Amino acid sequence: MYAAQVSSENHLDLLAHPKLDFLKQHDRPSVYWQDKTDINSICSLTARQNELAQHKTVNKLYKEDRPSSNWTVKASALQVVPSPRIEKLAQAKSISPEWVEDKPIYTVVTEAAKRASASPRIVQLAISKNCAARSTLSTPKSHQEDSNGVINSETLVAPTARTEALAVPKMEHPQYHHDLEILRHVPAPALNAQASDRVCQLAKPKTRKSIFEGYDPYRISPAAKHAEASPRIIELSAPPARKQLYKKV
Repeated sequence: MYAAQVSSENHLDLLAHPKLDFLKQHDRPSVYWQDKTDINSICSLTARQNELAQHKTVNKLYKEDRPSSNWTVKASALQVVPSPRIEKLAQAKSISPEWVEDKPIYTVVTEAAKRASASPRIVQLAISKNCAARSTLSTPKSHQEDSNGVINSETLVAPTARTEALAVPKMEHPQYHHDLEILRHVPAPALNAQASDRVCQLAKPKTRKSIFEGYDPYRISPAAKHAEASPRIIELSAPPARKQLYKKV
C-alpha cells in the first residue's frame, strides 16, 4: 500500500515527508509474530532458577555458640592438685628493683626547702649585673663621656706613627690591570687592516677526503713498506723467554 502511494505521489512530495524516528515505539505488530499478537506471554522460572532462589542452609558440622559464659567445671578438675612448676609460673611477676617511677608533672617542694635560708654567697650571685657599669669599665678613658654626655678631651691620647701607618688604606699595585670594558672602542687601523697571504692560508680549514670519496685510512705508504726495524725495536718486539716455544728436533 505504501509503495503504491509512493508511486502515485510526486518525487518532491516523497522528499518532503519527515524521517521516521526509530527511537520511539510505534504501534505496529512484529514482523515475525503477526499471527500470534493475541497470545498472552506467561513468565515461569526454570529448575535451575528455582534451585538458586532457595536460601542457603546451615552446615551440618556447624556448632552454635555456648548458651552462657558460665561453663560447668568437671568434678575431676576441681580436685586436681597443681604441680610446683605450675605454682611457680602462676606467681605474679615482681617489679625490678632498679625500676624508678616517673616524676610527677608538678614538682612538690619539701618543707625543708621552704624554710631554708640562703648563704651570703648565694645572695651575692643572685644580684643582677649592672650593664652600664660594665660598659664604662670596658670603654677606654679617652672615649668615656662625662655626666653631660661630652667626651673628656684631656684624656685623649695621640696615635703613634705606626698606628697612623696602619690606618692608611691599602693602595693598588701600579702594575694591576682592571677588567676590560664590555663595549670597547676599536681603533681605525684594526678596522682597515688586511690579512696577509700567510694568515689567509692558515685560516683555511684542513681538507680531508671522506671514506666515500676515495680516502683509505688503512693504506700503507711505500716508504713504510721498505722501512727496516732497528735492533732495539726487534729486541723489544720479541716475546719473553718464558713464552717462546722451541721446536723439538
